[in-house]
Amino acid sequence: MIGRLLRRPAVLVYHGVGAPGGDDARLLVTPARLESHVVFLQRAGYRFLTAEDLIEEGGPPPRTVTLTFDDGFRSWVTDVLPLLQRLGVRATFYVCPGLFGKQHWHVPGEAGRLLDEEEAHALAEAGMELGSHTLTHPDLRLVDGRERANELVESKAAVERITGQACRTLAYPYGLYDENVTQAAAEAGYELAFGWLPGPWHPLAAPRLPAPPRHGPLRLALKLAGLRRPGR
Repeated sequence: MIGRLLRRPAVLVYHGVGAPGGDDARLLVTPARLESHVVFLQRAGYRFLTAEDLIEEGGPPPRTVTLTFDDGFRSWVTDVLPLLQRLGVRATFYVCPGLFGKQHWHVPGEAGRLLDEEEAHALAEAGMELGSHTLTHPDLRLVDGRERANELVESKAAVERITGQACRTLAYPYGLYDENVTQAAAEAGYELAFGWLPGPWHPLAAPRLPAPPRHGPLRLALKLAGLRRPGR
Protein backbone atom coordinates (compact mmCIF):
# COMPACT_ATOMS: atom_id res chain seq x y z
CA MET A 1 0.00 0.00 0.00
CA ILE A 2 2.70 2.50 0.97
CA GLY A 3 4.59 1.67 -2.20
CA ARG A 4 1.57 2.64 -4.32
CA LEU A 5 1.05 5.85 -2.37
CA LEU A 6 4.68 6.84 -2.85
CA ARG A 7 3.87 7.82 -6.42
CA ARG A 8 2.56 11.09 -4.96
CA PRO A 9 4.76 14.07 -5.83
CA ALA A 10 6.05 16.27 -3.05
CA VAL A 11 7.80 19.56 -2.47
CA LEU A 12 9.72 19.15 0.79
CA VAL A 13 10.83 22.05 2.95
CA TYR A 14 13.86 22.06 5.25
CA HIS A 15 15.63 24.89 7.04
CA GLY A 16 19.13 24.59 8.52
CA VAL A 17 21.46 21.70 9.21
CA GLY A 18 23.03 21.04 12.57
CA ALA A 19 22.71 19.35 15.94
CA PRO A 20 19.22 19.78 17.47
CA GLY A 21 20.45 21.13 20.83
CA GLY A 22 18.85 24.51 21.54
CA ASP A 23 16.66 24.20 18.45
CA ASP A 24 13.31 24.74 20.14
CA ALA A 25 11.71 25.74 16.85
CA ARG A 26 12.73 22.38 15.31
CA LEU A 27 14.36 24.01 12.29
CA LEU A 28 17.53 21.90 12.17
CA VAL A 29 18.07 18.49 10.65
CA THR A 30 21.34 16.63 11.17
CA PRO A 31 23.47 15.99 8.08
CA ALA A 32 23.10 12.22 8.56
CA ARG A 33 19.31 12.45 8.72
CA LEU A 34 19.11 14.71 5.68
CA GLU A 35 21.27 12.25 3.76
CA SER A 36 19.05 9.36 4.85
CA HIS A 37 16.01 11.20 3.46
CA VAL A 38 17.66 11.89 0.10
CA VAL A 39 18.99 8.34 -0.26
CA PHE A 40 15.57 6.92 0.60
CA LEU A 41 13.94 9.07 -2.09
CA GLN A 42 16.53 8.00 -4.63
CA ARG A 43 16.01 4.32 -3.83
CA ALA A 44 12.23 4.79 -3.98
CA GLY A 45 12.61 5.95 -7.57
CA TYR A 46 11.81 9.62 -7.11
CA ARG A 47 12.99 12.07 -9.75
CA PHE A 48 14.43 15.29 -8.31
CA LEU A 49 13.21 18.60 -9.76
CA THR A 50 13.96 22.18 -8.76
CA ALA A 51 11.26 24.77 -8.18
CA GLU A 52 11.85 26.29 -11.61
CA ASP A 53 11.51 22.85 -13.18
CA LEU A 54 8.00 22.78 -11.71
CA ILE A 55 7.14 25.95 -13.64
CA GLU A 56 8.15 24.25 -16.87
CA GLU A 57 6.24 21.08 -15.92
CA GLY A 58 3.10 23.01 -14.98
CA GLY A 59 3.19 21.42 -11.54
CA PRO A 60 4.77 18.36 -9.92
CA PRO A 61 4.50 15.12 -11.95
CA PRO A 62 3.98 11.79 -10.14
CA ARG A 63 6.94 10.39 -8.19
CA THR A 64 8.91 13.61 -8.29
CA VAL A 65 10.31 15.50 -5.32
CA THR A 66 11.61 19.03 -4.97
CA LEU A 67 13.92 19.82 -2.08
CA THR A 68 13.57 23.38 -0.79
CA PHE A 69 15.41 25.13 2.04
CA ASP A 70 14.22 28.31 3.77
CA ASP A 71 15.72 31.27 5.67
CA GLY A 72 19.32 31.39 4.40
CA PHE A 73 21.38 29.30 6.82
CA ARG A 74 25.16 29.31 6.41
CA SER A 75 25.06 25.52 6.90
CA TRP A 76 23.70 25.29 3.37
CA VAL A 77 27.21 26.04 2.14
CA THR A 78 29.18 24.14 4.76
CA ASP A 79 27.00 21.01 5.02
CA VAL A 80 24.12 20.81 2.55
CA LEU A 81 25.98 21.72 -0.64
CA PRO A 82 28.71 19.06 -0.37
CA LEU A 83 26.11 16.45 0.63
CA LEU A 84 23.88 17.17 -2.36
CA GLN A 85 26.83 17.33 -4.73
CA ARG A 86 28.00 13.92 -3.53
CA LEU A 87 24.52 12.49 -4.09
CA GLY A 88 24.04 14.21 -7.46
CA VAL A 89 20.94 16.20 -6.44
CA ARG A 90 19.95 19.83 -7.02
CA ALA A 91 17.76 21.81 -4.63
CA THR A 92 16.18 25.25 -4.38
CA PHE A 93 17.36 27.60 -1.61
CA TYR A 94 15.18 30.51 -0.49
CA VAL A 95 17.21 33.46 0.79
CA CYS A 96 16.43 36.75 2.56
CA PRO A 97 18.98 39.21 1.12
CA GLY A 98 18.24 41.81 3.80
CA LEU A 99 19.41 39.35 6.47
CA PHE A 100 22.68 38.27 4.85
CA GLY A 101 25.40 37.71 7.45
CA LYS A 102 23.05 37.96 10.44
CA GLN A 103 21.82 35.53 13.09
CA HIS A 104 18.64 33.50 12.78
CA TRP A 105 15.96 34.81 15.12
CA HIS A 106 15.05 31.32 16.43
CA VAL A 107 18.38 29.45 16.38
CA PRO A 108 21.22 30.53 18.69
CA GLY A 109 24.94 30.02 18.17
CA GLU A 110 26.86 28.84 15.15
CA ALA A 111 23.97 26.72 13.86
CA GLY A 112 21.89 29.87 13.48
CA ARG A 113 24.37 31.88 11.43
CA LEU A 114 22.94 33.10 8.13
CA LEU A 115 24.92 33.09 4.93
CA ASP A 116 26.25 36.27 3.35
CA GLU A 117 25.98 37.39 -0.25
CA GLU A 118 29.27 35.78 -1.27
CA GLU A 119 28.13 32.43 0.15
CA ALA A 120 24.78 32.74 -1.63
CA HIS A 121 26.70 33.34 -4.84
CA ALA A 122 28.77 30.21 -4.15
CA LEU A 123 25.57 28.15 -3.97
CA ALA A 124 24.46 29.45 -7.34
CA GLU A 125 27.91 28.94 -8.86
CA ALA A 126 27.81 25.33 -7.66
CA GLY A 127 24.64 24.72 -9.68
CA MET A 128 22.03 25.12 -6.97
CA GLU A 129 18.92 27.22 -7.50
CA LEU A 130 18.19 30.39 -5.53
CA GLY A 131 14.76 31.89 -4.93
CA SER A 132 13.32 34.71 -2.87
CA HIS A 133 12.13 34.40 0.72
CA THR A 134 11.47 38.18 0.83
CA LEU A 135 13.97 40.77 1.98
CA THR A 136 13.66 40.47 5.78
CA HIS A 137 11.15 37.63 6.42
CA PRO A 138 8.02 39.49 7.61
CA ASP A 139 4.54 38.01 7.69
CA LEU A 140 3.43 39.57 4.42
CA ARG A 141 -0.21 39.63 5.52
CA LEU A 142 0.59 42.07 8.32
CA VAL A 143 2.56 44.77 6.51
CA ASP A 144 1.16 47.60 4.42
CA GLY A 145 1.04 47.44 0.65
CA ARG A 146 4.15 49.54 0.06
CA GLU A 147 6.30 47.48 2.42
CA ARG A 148 4.90 44.23 1.01
CA ALA A 149 5.81 45.29 -2.53
CA ASN A 150 9.29 46.38 -1.42
CA GLU A 151 9.94 43.06 0.32
CA LEU A 152 8.98 41.15 -2.82
CA VAL A 153 10.52 43.37 -5.49
CA GLU A 154 13.83 44.13 -3.76
CA SER A 155 14.49 40.53 -2.74
CA LYS A 156 13.77 39.37 -6.28
CA ALA A 157 16.19 41.95 -7.66
CA ALA A 158 18.88 40.96 -5.15
CA VAL A 159 18.63 37.29 -6.08
CA GLU A 160 18.86 38.22 -9.76
CA ARG A 161 22.03 40.24 -9.12
CA ILE A 162 23.59 37.22 -7.42
CA THR A 163 22.62 34.62 -10.00
CA GLY A 164 22.53 36.67 -13.19
CA GLN A 165 19.20 35.01 -14.00
CA ALA A 166 15.52 35.78 -13.53
CA CYS A 167 14.20 34.95 -10.05
CA ARG A 168 10.85 33.32 -10.77
CA THR A 169 10.03 31.58 -7.49
CA LEU A 170 9.18 32.67 -3.97
CA ALA A 171 8.60 31.02 -0.60
CA TYR A 172 6.28 33.01 1.64
CA PRO A 173 7.73 33.66 5.12
CA TYR A 174 6.11 31.28 7.61
CA GLY A 175 4.23 29.86 4.62
CA LEU A 176 1.52 32.48 5.23
CA TYR A 177 -0.40 34.38 2.59
CA ASP A 178 -3.79 35.81 1.72
CA GLU A 179 -5.33 37.29 -1.41
CA ASN A 180 -3.40 40.56 -1.03
CA VAL A 181 -0.13 38.64 -0.72
CA THR A 182 -0.68 36.42 -3.75
CA GLN A 183 -1.71 39.46 -5.82
CA ALA A 184 1.44 41.31 -4.76
CA ALA A 185 3.57 38.27 -5.64
CA ALA A 186 2.06 38.20 -9.12
CA GLU A 187 2.59 41.94 -9.58
CA ALA A 188 6.24 41.56 -8.53
CA GLY A 189 6.73 39.03 -11.34
CA TYR A 190 6.85 35.71 -9.50
CA GLU A 191 5.52 32.71 -11.38
CA LEU A 192 5.52 30.22 -8.51
CA ALA A 193 5.12 30.89 -4.79
CA PHE A 194 5.05 28.33 -1.99
CA GLY A 195 3.02 28.17 1.18
CA TRP A 196 3.66 25.70 3.95
CA LEU A 197 1.25 22.77 4.15
CA PRO A 198 -0.09 20.29 1.57
CA GLY A 199 -3.13 21.15 -0.52
CA PRO A 200 -4.31 21.60 -4.10
CA TRP A 201 -1.76 22.96 -6.56
CA HIS A 202 -1.97 26.65 -7.39
CA PRO A 203 1.07 28.45 -8.83
CA LEU A 204 0.87 31.38 -6.39
CA ALA A 205 -0.23 29.28 -3.41
CA ALA A 206 1.68 26.08 -4.05
CA PRO A 207 1.76 23.44 -1.30
CA ARG A 208 4.83 22.08 0.43
CA LEU A 209 5.35 19.27 2.93
CA PRO A 210 7.56 19.95 5.97
CA ALA A 211 10.21 17.24 6.10
CA PRO A 212 10.56 15.55 9.53
CA PRO A 213 13.77 17.07 10.98
CA ARG A 214 13.88 14.72 13.99
CA HIS A 215 12.95 11.49 12.19
CA GLY A 216 14.36 9.27 9.47
CA PRO A 217 13.08 7.73 6.23
CA LEU A 218 10.19 5.76 7.76
CA ARG A 219 8.49 8.89 9.07
CA LEU A 220 9.20 10.63 5.75
CA ALA A 221 7.63 7.73 3.84
CA LEU A 222 4.50 7.87 6.00
CA LYS A 223 4.18 11.61 5.41
CA LEU A 224 4.66 11.22 1.67
CA ALA A 225 1.96 8.54 1.69
CA GLY A 226 -0.41 10.81 3.61
CA LEU A 227 -0.39 8.52 6.62
CA ARG A 228 1.10 11.06 9.05
CA ARG A 229 -0.08 14.55 9.86
CA PRO A 230 1.59 17.08 7.54
CA GLY A 231 3.38 19.11 10.25
CA ARG A 232 6.79 18.26 11.63
